Amino acid sequence: MLSKTLRKIRGSKTGYNFGRKILSNPFIVDSKIYDKYYNKKIRKTINSLEKKFPLGVDIGTTNLCNAACIMCPHSKLKKMGTMDMKLYKKIIDNCARLNIKLITLSFFGEPFLDKNIIEKIKYAKEKKMYVGLYSNASLLNKDLSKKIIESGLDGITISFDGYSKETYEKIRKNLKFEITKRNVLELINIKNKMKRLNPKITLVLVELEENKKEIGNFYKEWKEKVDSINIINMRNWANDIQKEGTKESFHFNKKIKRKPCALIWLKMIVDWNGDVVLCCDDWNHSIILGNLKKQTIEEIWEGDKLKKIRESHKKGEFYNVPLCAGCNKKTIWWMID
Repeated sequence: MLSKTLRKIRGSKTGYNFGRKILSNPFIVDSKIYDKYYNKKIRKTINSLEKKFPLGVDIGTTNLCNAACIMCPHSKLKKMGTMDMKLYKKIIDNCARLNIKLITLSFFGEPFLDKNIIEKIKYAKEKKMYVGLYSNASLLNKDLSKKIIESGLDGITISFDGYSKETYEKIRKNLKFEITKRNVLELINIKNKMKRLNPKITLVLVELEENKKEIGNFYKEWKEKVDSINIINMRNWANDIQKEGTKESFHFNKKIKRKPCALIWLKMIVDWNGDVVLCCDDWNHSIILGNLKKQTIEEIWEGDKLKKIRESHKKGEFYNVPLCAGCNKKTIWWMID
């Protein structure tokens, strides 16, 4: 209940700014009283999550991407490909067996570069799963928009990092502002004409020095058109991107004491070749927990490798995990039930 309320508050411009100021203030978050109750919340949530399989599985059906965004390390990627249907169905069937209902068909690429993405959405929907994905919407033409609506896709989160053409194209290199905007508006229009509630459409903007002055206009432009807006802070992709998004970034505030990262208890991340990596920031496969071509979700989730990493996080010994040692991503545990 608390997490839903906080997400609703965070979805507004005022709520986002207020929350960031509170959570970035070391006098509040590092105080003894706050720390006592926050640690209690973390322990209680971890104890609950450790009795379960992942709440959701992110499947990167492809790591191909047609953008070169300034806050993303994708240009450093050396091996790329697309997941075949045999492996994909094996993973979905495994999720169904464990009653895992939340599937996100994205990891580190543009899902609409996967020619079989519609078939993959439909297969997961046949298993009664909630299916979402992240996209830059540059390939979302009228025909594709109609197909994803008909496929039963539950949610689409569209990365749209600018209110103006100049700002958007400065950040999302290789993409065209007019095309992306037209595609988003057409998706909304087609969905309305078809009288469908899904997919729920969320716009996400990474707050950077380049776009922070446009955020007010961004809200005004889109708040009545889409289902929700999510403004997020820049992080360093486990120390692979040095650009410090904004001085106010929640993640770049070094004064705030580090806490365990919830990602390693919440979701399993699978890339196109079956590799299960530690978290959504492990784009370069620096920690491979296993591979779903040969193993099951339960074998990897309950394996010794992940258990040791979780113990390091519980103890605050992030230096024991090279990927985590340089990562600045901070979890907001209050938003997790």
